[in-house]
Amino acid sequence: MMSKSVYTRPQDGQRSGKAVVMGASISGLWTARALIDHFEEVVLLERDHLPEGPDYRPGAPQARQYHGLLLSGLQLMRDWFPGLEQELIEAGAVPYDIMNDSRVRIRQRWYPQFPSDLILLSCSRLLLESSIRQRLRQNPCIRFVEGVEVVGLQSDSARGRVTGVRVRNYRGGTALQEADAVFPADLVVDALGRRSKTPEWLRELGYAPPGESVVDSFLGYVTRKYKRKPDTPLLLIGATPPDHPYGGLILPEENDTMVALIAGFNKNYPPTDPLEFDRFTHRLGPEFEEALRDAEPITQPYGYRGTSSCWRHYEQLERWPERLVVLGDAFCGFNPIYGQGMLAAAQSAAALAEAIRRNHGDLDGVAQATLQQIGKITEGIWLLATSADLEWPGTEGGTVSQRPADRFGRWYINQLLDATASDRTVWLQFNAVSQLTQPATTLFAPGIFMRVMKHALLQKIQRRREPLTSEPPERSDLAES
Repeated sequence: MMSKSVYTRPQDGQRSGKAVVMGASISGLWTARALIDHFEEVVLLERDHLPEGPDYRPGAPQARQYHGLLLSGLQLMRDWFPGLEQELIEAGAVPYDIMNDSRVRIRQRWYPQFPSDLILLSCSRLLLESSIRQRLRQNPCIRFVEGVEVVGLQSDSARGRVTGVRVRNYRGGTALQEADAVFPADLVVDALGRRSKTPEWLRELGYAPPGESVVDSFLGYVTRKYKRKPDTPLLLIGATPPDHPYGGLILPEENDTMVALIAGFNKNYPPTDPLEFDRFTHRLGPEFEEALRDAEPITQPYGYRGTSSCWRHYEQLERWPERLVVLGDAFCGFNPIYGQGMLAAAQSAAALAEAIRRNHGDLDGVAQATLQQIGKITEGIWLLATSADLEWPGTEGGTVSQRPADRFGRWYINQLLDATASDRTVWLQFNAVSQLTQPATTLFAPGIFMRVMKHALLQKIQRRREPLTSEPPERSDLAES
């Protein structure tokens, strides 16, 4: 089940104290925005020296890959940063209707196109992150401290409370005059991502570290940017287990560029050599190959691996220090191919702010309440991500339940995916769940269930009469009733 965080603005006059956020990547930025409504000061500690504009930095090598913000994350961004969406568009971000403007192939079938209200925004992570950073820098209550490394937590053991973080200059940095320093805080948030050392720091404070769940489909993907060709179609091509391990996308970005991404499951890693990458595009089909034919590359192909989903079960710990919260990839890092990480971080930041509001500003008790809520948020996203990964035979970790109800659920989802290619209502609902604007349970609602079962029955009758076609269907082919 998916839990959706509700963000409610506090009343004026409820801001007090200081919060310290470890990490100024996208998770830390979301968190700073959520907390500034509750604290007089929010300090962001970052190991890198952050660029002024949309430029690369050493601590975010994955920023060279394509990043998409799901619709529910875009909706939360509109609430937190009014007008930012228009600023991104003016900077070159491209809005598009995922149902109407993109050509989609799933399970070797092309999907019809039709207008919808699922409007997304395509831009680089660099542009999104730098735009949010600029907004936050304009707030005098938010302070960035760059070039420092967090080395531990400060605590009041008698009260069972984290009271700050210990830091030092990072690799010759000069942000701190002394060798080591302590940043005191009324609340500490770990948004350090997968490199988080909170399990070690908990041991130092006398607490047990969390257990972990890991599912690894051994996915690797490669991204390359090109000058945008006129009339190049937006393409979204899904891999199909177990025999078709490659998927990809071609989407526009700012500065009249377009990005091509090829992903391969179960160690079928796409090449990063430029010539081999060009030759490899045919594996995604003639439409993908044609879209890149004669396109002028502006970057090398950049590969990325280490894409396992890893959930640190902080929500299961019975003993936990007050005033310490972990979120984003530090709590659970998802397989990035599904684009859920930025959204999970945003929803978790909203959950933290909501817990503070509900507790009327009293920070004791907020940490564990927030971790419980983040666990619920994670549960729904984890189910979507790992269920897809577990379809691949070479995936490690996780278990496939053999309970009758779960076996039926897997059969039903398989039938539902088949139905999406011919039933507009089912396809729209599946996309709403994929964009995390609706819970996964809505896929089992009576209206959707009956459509799926009807489709399954018709397929059983007509399976041998209608051979599968590789040609994209006409827009009018999609059933509306």
